[in-house]
Amino acid sequence: RSYLSPAEPWRDESRDEMLRMTLRVEGKPDYTLILPADEKYLDAVKAYLDIDVFADAMLCDIRFKVPYIGELIRDTDCPAVEDYNDFAESLEDIWKKDGALLTYAAVLEAERPDTLRGACELLRNLDNYQRITEGAYGYGQQRLQETLGLDDEAIYELEGYMDFERYGSDCMEHDGVVETEFGRLRRLDPPFPEG
Repeated sequence: RSYLSPAEPWRDESRDEMLRMTLRVEGKPDYTLILPADEKYLDAVKAYLDIDVFADAMLCDIRFKVPYIGELIRDTDCPAVEDYNDFAESLEDIWKKDGALLTYAAVLEAERPDTLRGACELLRNLDNYQRITEGAYGYGQQRLQETLGLDDEAIYELEGYMDFERYGSDCMEHDGVVETEFGRLRRLDPPFPEG
């Protein structure tokens, strides 16, 4: 019975599917790999396909759970399965955080990384970015609160004495805020170049 191929690998279904791809190995049926995955599953897939490393398989039909994220990643290299898995794990970490996917999409559009690794680094450093959802008026209020440590009550007291909109516009320009398809974006350190 040793001529039979091993049983099809079982993946922990409790994990969210961030991306999937087809692995093609000559003489074997195509295998759909779902990421992120743990080492045990990845090793089982290699054994099932009778390969030592994923580089022995051709990666086809890579689909991201969020299509617009996939469209924004322009990889000039041919990433390894392990790189895709690292990316999928990082994406899984922000999946349920409010607004994080839109912030990440804005970051990808603004930064335009040319490798999946670069996109993964940006994903891991998402705290360095702020997606601005309000207009210049609200941004002016927010920046005053940050800069001077004012609370909402103090901002309310300044209403009518301060041109929040103009201050907000000036701050956006000074902070290097950029416009993306997914909203305005501010990079905290270092700021985007003014332009």
